[in-house]
Amino acid sequence: MQAHGSTEHRVHMTFEGAHAVQITCHENEDVVSAALRQGILLVSECRQGSCGACRGFLEEGRYDELLEHSEHALSEHDEDEGWILACRLRPRSDLYIDFDYPPDRAARLDIGSRSGRIVALDRVSTNVMRVLVRTLGAQAPLRWNAGQYVRLHLVQAGLVRPLSVANLSSDSRELEFYVRLVPGGALSQALKNMRGDGASVLVEGPFGTFELSPGCSKPVFVAGGTGLVPILAMLRHLVVADPGCQPLLIFGATAEEDLIAQNTLAQLHASCPGLTVLAVVAVPGPTWAGHRGTAVDMLRTHLAKVSGSDQRHFYLCGPSGMTQAARAVLAQFDVPEDLVHCESFTTEGNAP
Repeated sequence: MQAHGSTEHRVHMTFEGAHAVQITCHENEDVVSAALRQGILLVSECRQGSCGACRGFLEEGRYDELLEHSEHALSEHDEDEGWILACRLRPRSDLYIDFDYPPDRAARLDIGSRSGRIVALDRVSTNVMRVLVRTLGAQAPLRWNAGQYVRLHLVQAGLVRPLSVANLSSDSRELEFYVRLVPGGALSQALKNMRGDGASVLVEGPFGTFELSPGCSKPVFVAGGTGLVPILAMLRHLVVADPGCQPLLIFGATAEEDLIAQNTLAQLHASCPGLTVLAVVAVPGPTWAGHRGTAVDMLRTHLAKVSGSDQRHFYLCGPSGMTQAARAVLAQFDVPEDLVHCESFTTEGNAP
């Protein structure tokens, strides 16, 4: 018998009752991570039990208890009925799980990796650094969809972090990141200690399903802090693909100096006059003349003004507390769950 935590179990997965897929899962890893390790990308967004995107029905099998998760993502009643969150589920026996989405949404993961270097480091606020990476010309440029993230390896520091990409993929080979600098954080310290650019990196990906829905011309984006990063990519995509679109961005920060990428947003507005940006500051200084409060406060104000028949898609990205609160507000205004797309991020970096 192997030590507890290293025992493997089989996980049999079906999708809308068909297309069976089997993986193995250790007792100390969740089903989403196990699938990813074996090259299968299940539908998931936050990977923290906040969004509910990875819900499935456990037809057979045992587990001790789900890892910590939001009641909004999965209620106690739903769990009693047999529903689980795959990102929060660690097996104690073989499992049989059915997911209520078609098999073509569970993709075989095509992971690419590119070597590159940091070509620019810019402190854009007191606690955010812009990092520009260019991959080497010996490999084809990395391709990703607006909203996705990559794993950035700082080779010399021996660090790996998931980071959302702020720009669109192109032949320029450049990837733009905004990293929140956390006191005592390993990545933050490594970036602050760099003497100029030139550090070697490895870029792995892309990952994630936080992407624009097709035909979405009037989306509402709610971002907190560096949660703006994947949304910047989405806005850039919209401006190119549909200059006549009418997106709304609600962007919240603690202080006005934390409102990053303001010049970029102004340029996007110049190219897309239908873009509305509502910046809101929680702890404003004496010269701040804009909106006060949080992004969730502004979302509530916006929803109170619009018609309930206005079926917009909502894209939420920021700390898990913000995204959970925003989802609760959307539920209060009867916004259908299938119109809500959520990405939460961890303390250091800005992707799950």
